[in-house]
Amino acid sequence: MSTFALLLLGSAAGAGAGLLAGLVGIGGGIVVVPVVYYGLMSSGVAADEAVHVAVATSLAAILPAAVVSFFAHRRAGNTDFAFLRDWGPGIAIGVVAAQFAAPHVRGALMTAIFAAICLVFAVRFAFPQRFHPIAEQPPGGGFRHTAAVMIGVTSGFAGIGGGILTNIVMTLSGLPMHKSIGRAAAAGIVVSLPATLAAALASDAHHTFELGSIDLTMWACIAPAQAVAAWFGARVAPLVSAEHLSRVFAIALTVTGVTMLHSSLA
Repeated sequence: MSTFALLLLGSAAGAGAGLLAGLVGIGGGIVVVPVVYYGLMSSGVAADEAVHVAVATSLAAILPAAVVSFFAHRRAGNTDFAFLRDWGPGIAIGVVAAQFAAPHVRGALMTAIFAAICLVFAVRFAFPQRFHPIAEQPPGGGFRHTAAVMIGVTSGFAGIGGGILTNIVMTLSGLPMHKSIGRAAAAGIVVSLPATLAAALASDAHHTFELGSIDLTMWACIAPAQAVAAWFGARVAPLVSAEHLSRVFAIALTVTGVTMLHSSLA
């Protein structure tokens, strides 16, 4: 794949990821990770290196879109700064731990884990009426801190913004879908900042235009498009029913999960 084609692919992936970020609060990794991974592979990059760079670049590109999405959902009354205060520290700890461990984990294993997460969660979002809340409000105390760390660890390994697990936890805790999406958007801020710092410092760059494991050229193509599309998606989300948003999420998870699972078994 030519450099131009790879950059064009990155911009398209960023736009798709941003739209999902705004609509359903996810960081966009389910779009960006496979696109960057296959783009690098087609350019001759080794599989293990490609998956680490794809995850790190995805996490680094989440921050602008997450900030835009968070404030748009906050304006609609679907999220607040209290979530960042209560859940942020645990998520950040999990992300940093995963990012420092990621270079020592086989790329195929990371890809398989990511695929499994996508497919399992796709079932939940495809049939939202079958999954009833198990609590009246989000967890507190020790369980909240444990859940936050697990969200961070999963996000750090899979290159996602934390929105997938945050959405699951919030909806199962009795929050309506739109408010769960708003909090998922907030999780993207907490995930992306420490993940970017860790990815930049946890490993050595292999090429001139890399900062640690982050491909700066791809980031420059993905991040702006992702932020603009996230703003648009977040403005549209309140106008869409909860069930329709849930099923959009399920479709994206299924397609990505199947693709990445096939890659990990190849």
